[in-house]
Amino acid sequence: APGTYHETINFLGKAITLRSSGGADVTTIDATGLKGSVVRCVSDEGPDTVLDGFTITGGTFSGMYNYSSSPTVTDCTFSGNTGYNGGGMYNRFKSSPTVSGCPFNANTAPSSLFEGGAGGGMYNEDSSPIVTNCAFNGNTAVAGGAMHNRSSSPTMTDCTFIGNKATINGGGIVSVGSILTVMNSTFSGNESTYQGGGLVNAFG
Repeated sequence: APGTYHETINFLGKAITLRSSGGADVTTIDATGLKGSVVRCVSDEGPDTVLDGFTITGGTFSGMYNYSSSPTVTDCTFSGNTGYNGGGMYNRFKSSPTVSGCPFNANTAPSSLFEGGAGGGMYNEDSSPIVTNCAFNGNTAVAGGAMHNRSSSPTMTDCTFIGNKATINGGGIVSVGSILTVMNSTFSGNESTYQGGGLVNAFG
């Protein structure tokens, strides 16, 4: 039902659908103060694990963390999340989520003395997400304001990357050792201090 739910979600490997009745504008999962990701798929979840119609906010280890999992994420707004890698979403170790109709707004990936600062909106490591009709707006990171790819093969269709910022390089996207497929997508107003306002490819 519509409302704000102060909790975190772990799908625990279950092929279930978690869906709001009123949509992301009126239904929020808020993990502020809970010190972790808002949503976790870390138990080999597949496409039949579905998250549909929520605002995901307040995460401090990303808004959604997928490890070796490939859930379906539809019509969710990722906003105001932080993670040293992947403020909005962190896909790791052969994760291939299907993400559609999801805005990623004002998520951050700051650096620390030990790690991170990559992919304010989304960070992909050894993963191949399919991202369709998503908007990355106003996300910030040290590298890859909207998205950072490492040894990954993401596919993005009908997406927009607007007003994202990076301290070092790739205001829009940074790809390292990755194969990036981008179709019918728009980059506008992305900024970086040193290199590549829109998109930077390094080592492939």
